[in-house]
Formats: sequence, structure tokens, C-alpha cells
Amino acid sequence: MENVQYDEISLRELIEIILKQKNIIIGITIVSLLISFVVSFFVLDPVYEAKAVLMASQVTDKIRPIQKIEGIEGILDTISKYPQLTIETYKQQIKNPVILDEIIKELNLDKKGITRDSLANMIRLETIKDTNLITIKVQNTDKELATKIANTLSKKFIAFISEIVKEQANKSSNFISKQLEVEKAKLDKALLEYKNFLSQPRGVKELEKEIDSKLTLLTDYKTTLTTENVNELQLRAKLKQAQEELKNTEEKIKLNKSLSDEPYMAQVVNEKTQSTSTGLFNVTVTVEEKNDNYYSLKSQISKLKISLAESLAKQEKLKSEIEKVQKELETLQGELAEKKHKENLILRKVNIAQSTYDAFTKKLEEARIAQSSTIADSSIIIVSPAVDPIKPISPKKALNLAIAGVLGIMLGIFIAFFREYWKNSAVEKVSS
Repeated sequence: MENVQYDEISLRELIEIILKQKNIIIGITIVSLLISFVVSFFVLDPVYEAKAVLMASQVTDKIRPIQKIEGIEGILDTISKYPQLTIETYKQQIKNPVILDEIIKELNLDKKGITRDSLANMIRLETIKDTNLITIKVQNTDKELATKIANTLSKKFIAFISEIVKEQANKSSNFISKQLEVEKAKLDKALLEYKNFLSQPRGVKELEKEIDSKLTLLTDYKTTLTTENVNELQLRAKLKQAQEELKNTEEKIKLNKSLSDEPYMAQVVNEKTQSTSTGLFNVTVTVEEKNDNYYSLKSQISKLKISLAESLAKQEKLKSEIEKVQKELETLQGELAEKKHKENLILRKVNIAQSTYDAFTKKLEEARIAQSSTIADSSIIIVSPAVDPIKPISPKKALNLAIAGVLGIMLGIFIAFFREYWKNSAVEKVSS
């Protein structure tokens, strides 16, 4: 079995190596610091950062789902809805090639060798948490140019967003204008159909009045019929009573009379019997006479029968008239129901066409207001324009010197250990 020998280095030996090679470590550290000092103060150009702050009034954290609204209003709201601008939308659109090209053209940046890509690398967009503020940062070695780029970018960005919104408003306005003409034609057609319907004879109102008249007439007939029914019952009761009385009444009545009460009979008797007038007073005769009450009852019964017949005839006529009016009323009610149904259908067309036309008119007015106003400009405004920065953000000289010092020390220690290792390995090789 082979014996393996391990070289152990104690902490003391490490410290002794560092102390032994301290001049090298110090020298390398000083050189690193000098190089960093020269580069930071004399080689690297100072970089300035200009800041412009915008405030977006309609910005959202994320795209919200569109709330569905029933009917034509919901459709028009969807068509005329402005594009939703989120934080991410701004971040993407702030470096839109169209905006960058306009900035390069306006500030003549192409003469300074600034391209679209290099300009995009200068721009940073930051958002402040829990606010609707957006910070545009532009870094450049020329602080005045950085300020100009930041301010120009802010204006161009607002104009670009404004153009998007107005373009959407123009599209919506053009679509709504064309569709409004179609809806106007539909409304005119529906109104004309309703006008023609109203101009037809026997319209709804006329039929309603005619039905009211028939109902009044029918009520009068039924009232009269009820009265005649009562009259019939009364007549029958009177007739029955009269007939009962007639049964118990004799047509003629017998009367005992003295001849003296009958001059004609007395004269006849005198001529026949040669009797004196005085003797006739004691003579009585039985005679039959008409019973006036009997004939009065017969006359009353005849009149009652005539009245009863007239009442029955009147009732039959009333029943016939009632049946006739009811049939006419049913026909009128059927015609009225049909007319009303047709009128309701036409009115529904008119109402739908009117509501649709009104909705398009309202949306067209809103679209025109959006076109003529600064609605897009007010959705995002410049809160704080960029000003010339006073101090550069880079190079950070103190930080560079600190980093150079640390790197110099580390490099010096590495070289010190390497030299010591190299020296010791050479001695061991010679000894062996």
C-alpha cells in the first residue's frame, strides 16, 4: 500500500506569505486604483439622465374583461370602445418605431450617429407603484440632448396615443354614420307603414267606438227585455185573476120588478087585460138583464191578452235584436283584435327602429365629440417635463475606485500566492 503525503498549509504560513509579498499586493492595488481613477475621471464620459413624468388617467394594471350589455347599446359600446391602455401597453409603445423615427427626424439625431436601436437603448420607462405616474428616463453623455429627447418623446408619445384614440373614434364615427342612414331608412319605412295602417277605414279607434255603441245598444235591449219579462209576469197574473173572476161572474142577472117600474110592460098588460094602472103595482115580474161586470171583465181579459201578445212579440223581437247585436259585436271584437295585433306588430317595428336610431344618433354624437375634443390628450398629460440634470449618473467614481481597490487586493494576493508556490515547487524539484 502506497503512502500518500499531504501538504498542509497553516493560517500562519498564509499570513507570512501575504506579509512577505505585501509590496506586490500593495503595488498591484495602487496600480488598479490609478487605472480606475484615470478611466473614471479622464477616459469615461459622464452620462446624464433626464427624467420626464407623465400621468395617465385611464391606465390599468391589466386588461379588464368587457362587461356585456344587452341590446343595441352593448353592441355600440363594444364598437365605439376606446382601446384599453395598460402599463405594459405604455412600456411597449413608448419605443414604437414610428415615435423613435419622428424624434430622430425632429432633433436631427441621425447626424449625430444615433439610430433607432441606439435611441431605444437610451430610453427607460418606469412606473411608480400604487400610482398612475409614468417616468420616462433618457440617458446620454450630452445632458441637453437627453433633456430634449425626454421632452420630445413625451410629446410624441402623447400625440401617438391621441392619434390612436382619434383613429378609433374616426372608424367608429364612419361606421355609425353609415349605419345611421340604414337605420333612418328602416325607421321611415316603419313610420310609413304605421301611417298607412292608420289611414285605413275602420281603424282601431273607430272599431272601439262602434263596439262601445253596440255594447250600449245591447245593454238597452237587455234592460228592455228584462222590463218586458216583468211586464209579462204582471200581465199573466192580471189575466189569470180576471179569468178567475169571469168564471165566477154570470153573463146575465135576474131581477124581480113591478110592472109599474116598466112603463112599456104596463101598457101592454093594460091593453091585454083592460086593467087599471093601480092594479098593476101589485104585479111583479122576473126579468134577465146583462151583467155589466161580466162584460167589463171580458173586455179587460181581451185587453190583457192583447197586451200580453204585444209583450211576447216585443220580447221575441228584442231577443232577435240581442242575438243580432251579439253576433255583430263578436264580429267587431274579432276585427278589433286582429287590427290591434297588426297595430302592435307595426308599433313594435317602429319602437325598435326608433330606439335603434336613437342609440346610433347618441353614439354618433359621442364619437364626434371625441373627434373634436382633446379627450385623448387629457387621458395622459405631462406632470413634470424633463430639465437639464446637474450631476451625471455615471461613471460612479467612488464605486469604481472601491471596486478597483478590492480587485487589486484580490489580484495581488493571487499573484503573491502564485509566486510563492512557483518558488517552492522549483526548490523541491532541485532538491529531488
